[in-house]
Amino acid sequence: MASNNTASPGNAASVMAQDATPAQNEAMIRAYIEEVFNGHHLDDLEKYWAEEMTSHWMGQETLRGLAAWREGMAGFLTAFPDATYTLDNLFCAGDRGVWRGSWQATQQGEWEGIAPSGHTARWSVIIIGRFADGKLVEDWVEYDRLGLYRQLGAIPLKG
Repeated sequence: MASNNTASPGNAASVMAQDATPAQNEAMIRAYIEEVFNGHHLDDLEKYWAEEMTSHWMGQETLRGLAAWREGMAGFLTAFPDATYTLDNLFCAGDRGVWRGSWQATQQGEWEGIAPSGHTARWSVIIIGRFADGKLVEDWVEYDRLGLYRQLGAIPLKG
């Protein structure tokens, strides 16, 4: 999808235009993971996400707009305040990127209808992102929901 927007020279994300190299997109995703996922900094999401972004969460929910994404992530971080993300693989080509890793966190608040369990869980996540004008504009998030729910005690382990 072509865009006529021109990035301003003073903007840190401006070096990653729609036709950014895979290395530039990978560097942006690594910075995003460190600042947002591991640093829990939700104030400067505009560096990484377009305002009119779309995030598809496992087909269960689609968040439209940066404010909705920020609210969803804030709820996650409230329930899992010690959450950390480990990046295992990252690949970018053209306007797409795929990153795979895992979250580890202790549930200390209600999340997805699950009461605080105090359990520490580790679950895998795969995200496919689409870039335009140096930012993420859309992603598709898949995670091991069954494994996570079992670790939180919401689904009993068999035997």
